[in-house]
Amino acid sequence: MPSPTPFSDPANLLALVRAQFSPSAASVRHLSGERDLNFLVDFEVGKGAPSAPARCVLKVSDPKENPAALALQNAALDHLAVHAPQLPVQRLYRWNDGAHLWPLPGPDGIGYARLLGYLPGRPLHEAPSSPAQRHSVGAALGALDQALAGFAHPVVGNEALMWDIHRTPELQAWLPAIQDAQSRAWGEAVFGRYVQEVQPLLPTLAQQYLHNDFNPYNLLVDPAQPDAVCGVLDFGDMVYGPRVFDAAVAVSYQGLEGGEASVVSMRDFMRGYQRANPLQERELRLVPLLAAVRCAMTLCITEQRAQWFPENRAYILRNHAVATAGLRALMAHGLDVL
Repeated sequence: MPSPTPFSDPANLLALVRAQFSPSAASVRHLSGERDLNFLVDFEVGKGAPSAPARCVLKVSDPKENPAALALQNAALDHLAVHAPQLPVQRLYRWNDGAHLWPLPGPDGIGYARLLGYLPGRPLHEAPSSPAQRHSVGAALGALDQALAGFAHPVVGNEALMWDIHRTPELQAWLPAIQDAQSRAWGEAVFGRYVQEVQPLLPTLAQQYLHNDFNPYNLLVDPAQPDAVCGVLDFGDMVYGPRVFDAAVAVSYQGLEGGEASVVSMRDFMRGYQRANPLQERELRLVPLLAAVRCAMTLCITEQRAQWFPENRAYILRNHAVATAGLRALMAHGLDVL
């Protein structure tokens, strides 16, 4: 077994939090993640700095992550804390030197540690679904997009991020990774339609910063009231682009209901989104195609990465079934369903 590194050793990270944030830190426990290393930090109540939380999340970036992308996420969270404090997003803490990022040199480069508030709740993917819940999810993203519409930042993209609908033309080369022949053919079809029908329209669409990953693993609901969204996590895939991209990304994760492919659940989501942040008619017409594009992106990216990193296969493919169902449902209705 390889020796722990400054990035992964809970004891090392606990010492860091105690020295550079609060001596009341009591424990550090590893959580799951794909690019970042995530840890749950518990604090002793009544000990150390009075501002210390009872619990927070420590995120350590991959050394290959661009610090500018981390700064973008931090700035977005700061913006939301000021301009939309009612939204259930994580709050960002500063280290004792006033910075949001703490550098951790390691054998493969520098990773950056960040401390974010812990949000209690039940992960959406574990909760029973309902039309009211999907309406609530749509309304939550609509409100978030509305709040982010006023956010400005010098960083407008992350060149290392494949999870950006803008990169659809490049991802055509990844389509052979999709093992199912029908899904692969559908992916080829919708990627081609994106290039022909959507790309020419991009300059005419309302642009802003987007969460870009509103999937069931990044959302929390109230355990006592599972129809209510109480937490929005992980701004790590933020991009700048057409507002409609964000709605379409979220729609792509709504296509599985009761174990079957369904567009009804997608419509439930869109009703909630439209109530909170109405899209224009020309944007609405693009949602089904863009959602299908995102489903195909999910299939080709995750299947390719599962081949590259088989040890993390289960985590990488966690959204594969819902993307498959969503693509099937959308194509069965001719991309004219929402």
